[in-house]
Amino acid sequence: MKRIVHILLFILFLTNYLLAQKLVTSISSNKVAVGETFQIQFSLTGSGSNFKLPTMPDFEIIEGPYQSSSTSITNGVVNQSSSLTYVLSAKRDGKLTIGPASAVSGGKTIQSNAISIEVTKGKANAGNQGGNSAGQAVSKPTSKDISDNIFVRATVNKSKVYLGEVIDVTFKVYTRMEMQMRNFTKLPTYDGFFVQDIKNRQKTSQTNETINGITYVVGEIYKTFVIPQHTGKLTIDPFEIECIVRQKSTRKPRDIFEQIMGGGYEEVLYPLKSLPVTIDVQALPEEGKPEGFSGAVGSYTYKAELSKEKLKANDAVNLTLTLSGKGNIKLIEPFKVNFPEDFETYDAKTIEKISVTENGISGSKTFDYLVIPRHEGEYTIEQFQFSYFDPVKKEYVSIPSPEFKLRVEKGEGTSAVVVGGSSAQEELKVLGNDIRYIKTKTNLKEKDHYFFGSAMFYFFLFSPLIAFISFLIIRRKNVEQNKDGIALKSKRATKMAKKRLSVAEKHLKANNKEFVYIEIFNALYGYISDKLNIPSADLNKEHIAETLKNRAVSENTIQQLITTLNNCEYARYAPGSVSGDLNYIYNSTVELITKIEDEIV
Repeated sequence: MKRIVHILLFILFLTNYLLAQKLVTSISSNKVAVGETFQIQFSLTGSGSNFKLPTMPDFEIIEGPYQSSSTSITNGVVNQSSSLTYVLSAKRDGKLTIGPASAVSGGKTIQSNAISIEVTKGKANAGNQGGNSAGQAVSKPTSKDISDNIFVRATVNKSKVYLGEVIDVTFKVYTRMEMQMRNFTKLPTYDGFFVQDIKNRQKTSQTNETINGITYVVGEIYKTFVIPQHTGKLTIDPFEIECIVRQKSTRKPRDIFEQIMGGGYEEVLYPLKSLPVTIDVQALPEEGKPEGFSGAVGSYTYKAELSKEKLKANDAVNLTLTLSGKGNIKLIEPFKVNFPEDFETYDAKTIEKISVTENGISGSKTFDYLVIPRHEGEYTIEQFQFSYFDPVKKEYVSIPSPEFKLRVEKGEGTSAVVVGGSSAQEELKVLGNDIRYIKTKTNLKEKDHYFFGSAMFYFFLFSPLIAFISFLIIRRKNVEQNKDGIALKSKRATKMAKKRLSVAEKHLKANNKEFVYIEIFNALYGYISDKLNIPSADLNKEHIAETLKNRAVSENTIQQLITTLNNCEYARYAPGSVSGDLNYIYNSTVELITKIEDEIV
């Protein structure tokens, strides 16, 4: 009886074991677009080996495999399961089929089910990206095709503009891989442009963009605005960054799991460089250009106000002109106003309230003119006009100001005098204390001595010779002191660096993190340029590191300098991603300059 029970239990166990050995294929979506990524998972219940993927000529493996496995013991029974996950994209549209996968389990070959997928044309669905947790398409190709899956690009809202027109410049990274931006290695340059960066820019969310049928995850690195300063073909130079990408490893698998999955993965440092962008800058049209046009380009309004219309002579009055709008408002100079000749005028006081946001450069600019009429009368401040060029309408727009009437009454201290006693002589009005009464009677006395032959005569006679000799002595002394100009410049380097750091210290007290990093960056670059006598055009990290090494500066100090420069660069273009104690960063920079001074020879 016992033998029968044992046989039945064995048969039952064997039946459960065989039934438990199964391989199942599942996908994250059965309807996708060409180039859109989706997940496919092969799940094996029980143990197995020699897993083989189905042939998939119509699909491209973008990512994977990823392995997961689990083991549990229930009432003494060991249950095992494992799965392999891949990220795929379809190469063509239509109703496509993925055949069964196979594996050896329990001494026999088992197969999974086949899968049918409907692939459509058009853009990928941003909400279905292969089940990635962030909704992003990623890939992990080998090194030979990294450039096809990740790149950076500089984009502008228009490549043909008028002189003075504002251009949006956006630097983006396009990727189908898991990546992490490390640091900037070369910042873009804007020769021939006036640049306005966005302050306190909020982080932008990532988007999807399809290029040539391939969907990429797109993230903005930063955005700025540039204004061309002269006509012709102007170029926005490339910029370079380094990022860390994850790719398939070329080393041998470390264990059986890596062998089943086809090897492991490793993180590699990969440089990215954008292409240059050419802007065609046209001159503003001559036809219809108003007289006295100041170069304003954009869309503007303005108003003019006089502080008072009635006053006394020698009192001050303010004429305020307020310009508002969007465009190159930062570059607009004060207006030329024709005041009456008898008015004493001063340079306009300029007040700016300009903001640079994602939407462009806008705000207001106020010009406050202080004038003082010197004598009484009725005066007119003639009508004048502000003109600007509208690049949308492609025409000039002129806005006239009102004509101002000013009544000046007689003030204190003003009077009229008559020179001489004849009625034919003209009556002159005294302008404050500018013209004084001419005395008609004088009391002259003959002197006892003459200037010729006096001590003062000889002093003036020989003073030019004495001054010339003094000049030669001082000049020779300066030449001797400045023979070694490089050494003098080097001595001043530390002093100038501390002076630059004083600006950073002010921002530190105000807790302006971004400006602290900018001033530290400027201080270090200026110090290195002066100390090592390196022109600004040749300043780069590689040259700096090599020069310091030749001057016997330690590797640790050099690495600390390069790291500080990298952190400052990153803080400028991604201020929201930078953290750290500002006091510690500032004090570390001061200590770094001191260490360089001590070590350099």
